[in-house]
Amino acid sequence: MRVTLVKQFLLLGIFAIGSVSVSGQSINDAIQAYNNAATSYKQDPEKALQDIQSALQISEQLGEDGAETKQKCEELIPTIYFQLAMAKYKAKDLQATLDNLEKAEETAIKYNDGTIKTRVEKTLPKLYNAMGNNLFKEGKFDEAIANYEKSIKLDPNYIDPYLGAALAYEGLKNEEKLVEYLNLTIDLGGKANDTSNVEKAKTKGKAYFLKKADEARNANKLNDVVKLLDMALKYDGDDYDIYRLMTINYGKLERWNDAIEYGNKALELVKGTAEDKAELYFLIAGAYQKLNKISDACAAYKNAAFGTFKPNADYQLQQLKCQ
Repeated sequence: MRVTLVKQFLLLGIFAIGSVSVSGQSINDAIQAYNNAATSYKQDPEKALQDIQSALQISEQLGEDGAETKQKCEELIPTIYFQLAMAKYKAKDLQATLDNLEKAEETAIKYNDGTIKTRVEKTLPKLYNAMGNNLFKEGKFDEAIANYEKSIKLDPNYIDPYLGAALAYEGLKNEEKLVEYLNLTIDLGGKANDTSNVEKAKTKGKAYFLKKADEARNANKLNDVVKLLDMALKYDGDDYDIYRLMTINYGKLERWNDAIEYGNKALELVKGTAEDKAELYFLIAGAYQKLNKISDACAAYKNAAFGTFKPNADYQLQQLKCQ
């Protein structure tokens, strides 16, 4: 449609009366500048912007004689700014991209170009997210978060900046905000069927709390260990090894019923070797023994009598006089 208009307008230029001019510039000059912009904005948007601004200036000076040219310039200006923004994005100049997108939106509103306005609205959240990512890589976490928040404000259903903000808050050692944005990523990502970001958020949450749990274990803070492991489970409730670690640590805390509960859950999920199961049975048996539930302890020790756990399990079976 635009190509047809350009051709039609080009014909108008051929038959225009050259005597109409202001300061030596005629309607033909305005038309020629417009045609240059209209035919080159995809290849050279910066030059097209100069041409369209020149055409607009001449047509405005010509008053009524330049009214049609002026209207066509105004129709094209938002498109040129948008095309220039995309060229700057390809050149990885994100600030220039933002500046030109804002001009595209401003002129789209001014000249009633709904198509460009919609395209800008769809592009800006992605741009702010990209700017946030670049700042994150530079370790500028506060600035990254500011850009992620702008992206979220423009499009609350766009999932990427939620995960970006979570990672930036981790960089700031703000655990509360890290968890908040990981959970938002998982919740909103699930509703949007964004499995990639959901899995990334779950993986990050699980790894973060497992690392914290290991640090607590090294500091012999056993109550913190089980709390942190429980947080890790919120991001992966099917990881048998977390339940195994919970079983071990509940045993150290002498919380025998909890040790049995988590040990049995680990048994439901374990997909490893018979020796993996033997370890769990041995831990469960020890908890039953501490609770003086001898028959349950005997049953568990019998299942634990395998591989490296067999000698100790057999010894306990003899001590308890299991049948």
